[in-house]
Amino acid sequence: MAGNPHDIQPEEALARGIWTQHSEMANGELRFRLKHSDGTAYIRTEATNSSGWQKSHYHRTVRETYIVQRGRMALAELIDGALKMRVFGPSEICTTEPNISHNVYLYRDSVIHTVKHGEDGSIADWHVDPSLDKMTSHLTESEIGLLSQN
Repeated sequence: MAGNPHDIQPEEALARGIWTQHSEMANGELRFRLKHSDGTAYIRTEATNSSGWQKSHYHRTVRETYIVQRGRMALAELIDGALKMRVFGPSEICTTEPNISHNVYLYRDSVIHTVKHGEDGSIADWHVDPSLDKMTSHLTESEIGLLSQN
């Protein structure tokens, strides 16, 4: 018969390949992460008044599922050389595919949850794509809105 649950201390979690990592990003976002050595993770991201675009990247095996809790987020993807833009609001969910470059824009004071999942992932499965940054980093919220209607 199981007893009462006990708290798992950070040292025990780390021995199982799990740790936390919290950061304030260059764009002002606050990220609170629970990570595993297999490349999977949970991230709560809180936007500020000046957050905006993240950094364009892709994963070879890991998918990212985004859940919007509050506010809005735009997901830009580079598919067959073409920019695809979608905007999501509260309670909406989207998932990226492996080897598809993507970038996220968080509207002011938004909160999203990101779940990184997939088989054979690794902590190093994050690959920069400056070509998508060039296509997105200058876009304003009104331009994002126009592009997401196509």
